Amino acid sequence: MSKHLTAGDLPEDLARFAEAQVAAGHFATVEDVLRAGKEALDARQRRHARKMDELRTAIAAGDASPDFEGNPFASVRAELGLPQR
Repeated sequence: MSKHLTAGDLPEDLARFAEAQVAAGHFATVEDVLRAGKEALDARQRRHARKMDELRTAIAAGDASPDFEGNPFASVRAELGLPQR
């Protein structure tokens, strides 16, 4: 059987935060606060992964496009006055 977490299992700053959330009535337990934090991080990670997939798709579409000849990175560097690599 797994052990239930308490504020005493957390670093002091996190314990104070979790206890304040419970005291304010936002959550029933410290575990619920931590669970909500994990869910928020999971959602953020999913959004990031979606954005990265969209960027990869856009880059692939740009690479496959016949609209630009040459090296797009060199072109942007030249336009911005940056050194070429």
